Amino acid sequence: MTILWVDDEIHHLRSHVRYLERHGYSVLTAPSGKNALEELRNNQVDIVLMDQMMVGMDGLETVAAIRKHYHAIPIVMITQSEEEELMDTAISGEVDDFLTKPVNPSQILLVIKKLLLGSRLRTQKAARDMIDQTAKLMDLKSSEMNLGSWIDFYRTWVQKDVASDGSINEEMRSVDRHRFSEMQIDFSKFIEKNYPAWVQGETADVPLMAHNILERVVVPQGESSNETVLMVIDCMRYDQWLTMAPQLEKWFHIETDIMLSGLPSATPYSRNSIFAGLLPRDIWRFYRIMWDENYGDPGLNRHEHFYLTEALRRLGYGRNTEPDYVKVSNRREGETLIHSLSKHLRNGFLAVIINYIDHLTHGRSELDLIRDLAPDVASFRRLAETWFRSSFLKDLFHTLAARGSTVIVTSDHGSVFTSRETRIRGRGVSGSIRFRFGTSLSADPKAVVIAEDPARWGLPDDRPSKSYLFARSDYFMLFPSVPREETYKFRSTFQHGGISLEEMLVPCIVMRPKSVR
Repeated sequence: MTILWVDDEIHHLRSHVRYLERHGYSVLTAPSGKNALEELRNNQVDIVLMDQMMVGMDGLETVAAIRKHYHAIPIVMITQSEEEELMDTAISGEVDDFLTKPVNPSQILLVIKKLLLGSRLRTQKAARDMIDQTAKLMDLKSSEMNLGSWIDFYRTWVQKDVASDGSINEEMRSVDRHRFSEMQIDFSKFIEKNYPAWVQGETADVPLMAHNILERVVVPQGESSNETVLMVIDCMRYDQWLTMAPQLEKWFHIETDIMLSGLPSATPYSRNSIFAGLLPRDIWRFYRIMWDENYGDPGLNRHEHFYLTEALRRLGYGRNTEPDYVKVSNRREGETLIHSLSKHLRNGFLAVIINYIDHLTHGRSELDLIRDLAPDVASFRRLAETWFRSSFLKDLFHTLAARGSTVIVTSDHGSVFTSRETRIRGRGVSGSIRFRFGTSLSADPKAVVIAEDPARWGLPDDRPSKSYLFARSDYFMLFPSVPREETYKFRSTFQHGGISLEEMLVPCIVMRPKSVR
């Protein structure tokens, strides 16, 4: 790496220059701003050390001249003055860091490393930490595993990955791809072992899940708030939420938890469970004429408003009036909702479905243009973040904060980036490439969880010999009749319905307004 040091008394700094050269840096020197610009034109420079007080063109003038042509190069200002005004002027002049004379060589080396290598070093350390944490998690015996350990790992992993803009994920996968995949497989085994007991209520530590969020979170918040909004952002992953949250912190106090999606981790099952406060099995049993498991039918969730009204009444929600319910699929519908909030919140409770991220996820799988814009997890996350920054949803949050509304944000499921295929067989099979149901189903148990007793999994047992398949980790399921050359359509797409950390561990957020504006 090459350093350009600009100082009209550079001959007094030879020992500092040699110190940097001993640490592997190439150091160019310039006695004036004019010479510095010439060096930049003729050499590839990684960082500039700039003396503030120089004869002729001073440091601030030189910085301004450099920035006309070199916007990204880091610049460190070195000066004898400690005046705050000068520091403000330097920093506002696009200086990346500031050192006050006298400086010793180690100080200079530290600031150079921070600016040139800091991000990479932090990423490498975070990746090593996550790899070590993964190893510790995988070394635990099955009897020592609990959902809390999985949630802690996932939250830490995602938070660090978002902070590094996706580079931790790449670091982890390049260093230990096999271990990462095995971790996801182990999570699916953990769910396979424990999920039936949770939905049957056979344990005392049933986690926060889609079918109990109304009872545990929504109703208590509604009882203590004048206005309560339950917002379900369909198909939102935890990492996507983390890019939205910082933009809302100026309006809300944000309390973050993790909820377990229902199985299959798909809208007809998990979202209906959220609004009904019931497992899919019990929705089918209690409201049989309303339940239609014809997956792909756009009307599968058409009874959510009814389910919600019945559930709140059953749970003894204090307000006797019917809750309002709105589904938003585009900007026009979102803006209409914002302008009519007083009407929708006249009874103090509103449920809102936001479908945009779900549309974006499915659109990426179907449209090459979106897939080209977002070829991987990090770029897809950035695409969702870019949308949110100028979206009706951000405006909706702002308006709700101004009204003093408490907002509960969650998702029915996330999505996983698929990469491996597995073949299945069966009769009367429906579903998606991440989950299937039918009769006489068979699959590779290493790639698929087979739920042969649907009722025990909280799912409808409406016909004999019915079973469900849930893809593990990043697998997708295909029938033997699908030609190998067509598998590219499904590989490297975001899918949901199966068992993975990204699909099942979704955010559950309680946001209370900081003040009424």
